[in-house]
Amino acid sequence: MAGVDVQAARATPSDDKNGSQAGFKSGTGVASSYGFPTSDFRPPTSVFRVVISGYYGFQNAGDEAVLYSMIQALRSFVPGLEITVLSHCPEQTAASLNVNAVNRWRLTAITGAMRRADLVLSGGGSLFQDVTGPESLLYYLGVVVLARLLRKPVVVYAQGLGPLKRPWSRWLAGRVLNKVQLITLRDSESRQLLEEIGVRRPPVYVTADPVLGLEPENLDLRPAQKKWQEMGLKGQVAGISVRSWPGAGNCWPALARVADDLVTSGWQVLFLPFHFPADVDACRQVARLMHQPAAILRENLDLATIMGLMSQLQFLIGMRLHALILAAVMGVPFLALPYDPKVAAFARLVEQPAVGSLAGVTCMSLTAAVQEALARREEHGQRVRAAAAELRPRALDTARLVVEYLRKGAIGG
Repeated sequence: MAGVDVQAARATPSDDKNGSQAGFKSGTGVASSYGFPTSDFRPPTSVFRVVISGYYGFQNAGDEAVLYSMIQALRSFVPGLEITVLSHCPEQTAASLNVNAVNRWRLTAITGAMRRADLVLSGGGSLFQDVTGPESLLYYLGVVVLARLLRKPVVVYAQGLGPLKRPWSRWLAGRVLNKVQLITLRDSESRQLLEEIGVRRPPVYVTADPVLGLEPENLDLRPAQKKWQEMGLKGQVAGISVRSWPGAGNCWPALARVADDLVTSGWQVLFLPFHFPADVDACRQVARLMHQPAAILRENLDLATIMGLMSQLQFLIGMRLHALILAAVMGVPFLALPYDPKVAAFARLVEQPAVGSLAGVTCMSLTAAVQEALARREEHGQRVRAAAAELRPRALDTARLVVEYLRKGAIGG
């Protein structure tokens, strides 16, 4: 884990101790309207310190939304919680979220942060998977091993487990995860995989993705409305969120045809990249195949503005999991394009349609799927809003479990 030498960053003093980003109304931070009654949990008599490990500081809007949601949820129960994030860009993480941050590639910085911590949180997101290569899995399991070598308790925080395709990946993940103190997962499919790889020792809870705990009512919509006007958007707008993925380019012509059909039938189309700059390139590839005009968001905006833009959509076609999750939070019906099992699993969870297989998408099949989704848009909107409301308190359960363990001293090294 040694690497680029970037100094540790520390949060600057802020009036908002919950670490909220610009774009949420002051005095009403997201944490203040979470569903859990914080009065049920007495504040600790001493300051707790936690370290968070995940895919942070890489300009991925989905993962940054996860981190923001985790911080808000934890501090809704323990306002004075001291948080240190392992980040690819520690200065930016510290400044934007009112946390401490250290370079995720510096072993000495990570070790120092862990020595001072009461608990190490692994997550959220999909950290324990080998689809993107073995290096990622080895890194995140290595963080867990380091914490346990330092006799620090570890909690897996609302993760989606897998895919784990290599036999050694499954063996190693099972062996390491049996050493943690508590596991919370965002879906039942992850729990099934956990059982398959032989994880038996720690308590396991299925909660929900942290982002589902966000309350959209506290958004300041003005930045999003300004951006909306700058892009010349009005009337019915459909969002499209795509990403680069092996084989995904084969369905770009079909997606471009569907986008053209939407425009000719009176819709406007907005491409929403979630990972910069890779997703911008994918969006441009689809847009170049279109014969009708479409808008592409080219800026890496803060979470509140992204949520505000999402709230203006009437429909979304998406590959990115957290584009779909934010759509659900904002009550926007969607059609999922599953490139990974986690995308299909979430679509089922919130009762939204999905194409069967991204690899098998054709112009005819995608057009039919979009037409059916649009015909049932009102019904799907009602379903996704009901599902999101039901999942919101479950998303906060993870933070509540962590705080209960900390308060009661139930986690031991």
